[in-house]
Amino acid sequence: MSSKKKNIYVYLGKVILVTLLIVLLVRSFFLESFSVSSAQMETTLLKGDKILINKTAYGIRMPVTLLSIPFTFDKIFGMKAYSTALQAPYKRFFAHAADRDDIVLFNNPLETDKPLDKRSLLLSRCIALPGDSIRIESGLFIINGRPYLSSPGTIEEYYFRVSAKKELEDVAKGMHIPMPLGIGQGDSIITQLSKYDAFVLNESLSDSLTLVPCKKDTLQSHTFLIPFKGKIIDLSESNLVVYKQIILQELEGQDAKIEDGELLINGIKQTGYTFEDSYYWMLSDNRTYSTDSRSIGFIPFSSIIGKACLIWHSSDENGTRAERCFSSIK
Repeated sequence: MSSKKKNIYVYLGKVILVTLLIVLLVRSFFLESFSVSSAQMETTLLKGDKILINKTAYGIRMPVTLLSIPFTFDKIFGMKAYSTALQAPYKRFFAHAADRDDIVLFNNPLETDKPLDKRSLLLSRCIALPGDSIRIESGLFIINGRPYLSSPGTIEEYYFRVSAKKELEDVAKGMHIPMPLGIGQGDSIITQLSKYDAFVLNESLSDSLTLVPCKKDTLQSHTFLIPFKGKIIDLSESNLVVYKQIILQELEGQDAKIEDGELLINGIKQTGYTFEDSYYWMLSDNRTYSTDSRSIGFIPFSSIIGKACLIWHSSDENGTRAERCFSSIK
């Protein structure tokens, strides 16, 4: 091989290496693409949307798992793509709190058997901030004394009488409104619709065909505070019911346990507790079969990765959805 060709290959190798390092740097600390693979955020985000996550929106979270194969997440070819032999403590630079109604990418805090930055990724809307109070009544979220008004595109479950099925389907078809049917419950059928589509249909139906929202209260109806860093609470049996999970997570690695409604650290009963992190409450736009705070509880700030900011590409079985490409996310 001539020296000229050798120099060209060396030059190209350097260009490729520098390019990969720049891409890795941007992906790790600034911007990362995320593919929406579930209906959890419909209709704001659809399956097949590829979105950009702004990792600087809430401060730059440093990697925890230092031994990891670049450009992979937790697995490659079915094998673990990282090692826990060398891990750094959690650190975030230029930290900035999330805002209400932000669509946030975060790690599942319940997967405590994995490193923080290798836990599965979830996408949801932030509806309550540290220090807010929440009350859940018959499926309605009341935040700081005011009912939370969700987006018209929020997907919820509705039911109607079996005898009205054909007429309702005809009306929906005429208005080009897709109406997936779920399982029947007695003389009723469950369907999933956006709040806007349900409103439009109800305006076109007679009173006997009205779609009725299915109210689901997934939590015991009572008021609780979203904890923030430095918040001190007096411990009681009722408080421990609400905060048990996050207290034990914060005390992981210490001799801490809850017995008979009491928190014990090194065998000593605690009468109060100071939170080490701030927490948020996430609620998906598609309220059915979604993984959010209704099922996994408070989301610690340390688990938050970044803010969804742009749909850069979108496609389905019919090809590219051009109208969604390079559209902002609200």
